[in-house]
Amino acid sequence: MTRWVALLCAWALPAVAQDTPDPGFPAIYTVTGVASDDALNVRAAPNVRAELLGTLAHDDDWVEVLALSREGRWAQINIGERAGWVSTRFLGAREVPTNSLGLPETLVCLGNEPFWQVRLAPSAFILSTPDERGAQPLTFVAPSPENVDLTQTGLLFDWGFSDSSVRGRILPGSCSDGMSDRRYGLHYVDPVLGHGCCSIDE
Repeated sequence: MTRWVALLCAWALPAVAQDTPDPGFPAIYTVTGVASDDALNVRAAPNVRAELLGTLAHDDDWVEVLALSREGRWAQINIGERAGWVSTRFLGAREVPTNSLGLPETLVCLGNEPFWQVRLAPSAFILSTPDERGAQPLTFVAPSPENVDLTQTGLLFDWGFSDSSVRGRILPGSCSDGMSDRRYGLHYVDPVLGHGCCSIDE
């Protein structure tokens, strides 16, 4: 287990407005300090008077935080198909396992038109589409696992496609999937799949 603290720097997809950098996110947290008969409110904006979007369970142990409010009192998360805000008073950091590439084991990148999903295993680029799922060779990854810091530099890699090699990148920065109001803290780009967003799945 390695403490995984990922990302939000000042990079965005061309169709997404660039946000103020918030290094160190996304990161995974747990809900703490909430009574067992209560829940943590998720608001549409970082204040107690904002619209209530939903709640998190008192014992939710996997909350992906994307950014903090300016004062650091609120954390931006996703709930359903929207992004919302919860009080940081009731969040505690947790550890997330990483693989031999230095990446969170559950890191996943998603795109559309057509829909696709990518996971990076130690020696394979696992690509899923509505029609098929298969592992392609992962032939190059940089930086080395001990130096991976998606918060600052992202990840550079090559994967095999037909008889050629495709250069892909996972980069820090706010990302939108273009189909919902969810937010992401990493984005993906390569010349074959195009653009996508990445998150740390449970």
